[in-house]
Amino acid sequence: MLTCRHFHSVINRAANPLELTQKSGDEEFETAFQHPSATILCRATDGRFHEHINWVDGLCYRAEAARGEDGSDDQFQPGFFELTLQAKEEKDFALNAAVDVDSRIAREVLDSTGKTIDEVAASFTRESARLDDLLSEFYGLHHEVSAADWLSWVLSAADSFIVQSMAGGSAVIAGYHWFESWGRDTFISLPGLLLVTHRFSEARDILRVYNRFCRGGLIPNFVTDKTGEAAYNTVDGTLWYVNAVLQYLKYTGDYAFIEAELWNNLQAIISSHEQGTSFGIRLDSDGLLSHGAGLTWMDAEVNGAAVTPRAGKAVEIQALWYNALRTMQLLADRFGEKALAEKYSAMADMARRSFNLKFWNPRAGSLFDVLGPDGGDDSLRPNQVFAVSLDFAILDKARCQRVMDVVDREFVTPYGLRTLSVSDPRFVGRYVGDRVSRDKAYHNGTVWPWLLGPFITGYLKTNGCDERLRDRILQKLVVPFFSEGIRQAGLGTISEICDSEAPNTPRGCISQAWSVAEPLRAYVEDVLQIKPRFAPA
Repeated sequence: MLTCRHFHSVINRAANPLELTQKSGDEEFETAFQHPSATILCRATDGRFHEHINWVDGLCYRAEAARGEDGSDDQFQPGFFELTLQAKEEKDFALNAAVDVDSRIAREVLDSTGKTIDEVAASFTRESARLDDLLSEFYGLHHEVSAADWLSWVLSAADSFIVQSMAGGSAVIAGYHWFESWGRDTFISLPGLLLVTHRFSEARDILRVYNRFCRGGLIPNFVTDKTGEAAYNTVDGTLWYVNAVLQYLKYTGDYAFIEAELWNNLQAIISSHEQGTSFGIRLDSDGLLSHGAGLTWMDAEVNGAAVTPRAGKAVEIQALWYNALRTMQLLADRFGEKALAEKYSAMADMARRSFNLKFWNPRAGSLFDVLGPDGGDDSLRPNQVFAVSLDFAILDKARCQRVMDVVDREFVTPYGLRTLSVSDPRFVGRYVGDRVSRDKAYHNGTVWPWLLGPFITGYLKTNGCDERLRDRILQKLVVPFFSEGIRQAGLGTISEICDSEAPNTPRGCISQAWSVAEPLRAYVEDVLQIKPRFAPA
């Protein structure tokens, strides 16, 4: 059954018919769709193709209907392949398919996989060998790591998010089946997907590609598959980009690349934030970063209005801003720009003083989630973990333990961190219902697996990294999380989110980049204590 549509759409032939033409031969068919434009080629290694045009109307998608979406789809059947077998005879055969907006490229891809069963088997063997090589290289690099079934699956899953970008070079797909290349997700995921696995050239490629997209001091929120155009409505995507530069340097020591290709834009990023850039993002007189609504990672909307607006000064944005300033100070020192290093240092000092003065909530013994015109938002959310977990921690050391105790008590589950305290009247335990219901739950209780990464980092950073504590984290969190997670929803990978209420049903995308990447990074760097080669002691 074939269709040609956006992944959020369905086909209704009566209202909006698929326009297509088809050519067929003895061994293959070619179906060309017009709106949108794409050509699919399909060929058998044995047998014959018989064209038999048919439509399957009203195919029912139960999960879509339950989510309040249109759950009825019409799909096209081009015909069938017929293979003849004698009594007690066995045959291996394959159907090869390739699709592209350019029929010539589809043909090249189809031909590259082979025409005979032996050629197809060889293609399959080459891809299997490539994955085996990835695993062998990881275990070879990290002799301290014992090969485990769950870990091999997770490493294979990490590879699945690395694709070729429409803009050229490598890219990270944020999740399957409906996410595109998102800036925030890319740079949160990059250390776990590409640095702990030592795929440095691809990491460098991605930093280079996004550097070309930088506009007005902002890295894109996402680059759409449909047009290749970039949207810039994010405050943290750019700061995660700067952090990814820091992480890349920790693993490679490749300052020459940063100085030659990224340094000017990195300076422009800081300058643009000082002067004010799009979406109300600007440096305030207290040295903290102010921003508009709906720009943080908690960006769900209902009827165009942010569910968790968080306008003002969100806690993790200040932590990321401080981390970025210290990173820039480090780079300026390295590149011999003393005046610039002193400037970044002074900016960082001011941000840290203001943060520790204004963000501490003595009543809760933790941090406000957002500072607004009317004071601090005392909603208990896990975003405060970043004030501890980032390399350059903005929070005074004496308070780090109290913050991590609150995060541990209020948010940690075996599947990730809740996004709101269960005691909050806005808490929603299950991510179900129509889009409005789901968006209201998305960051108001729903569990996010990716947050396990910063939690593990912050917890061990605060409580010490002795072997007993690391083994406890491994047995209580890491192994159960991965070994169970890869057997739910998308097999061999980790879902985007989970219900907060038992049985913690996986929801959202069945395979999410940062859900794999961040816990994997924390496992390698913090639990196993395999630190980057150039990381400071």
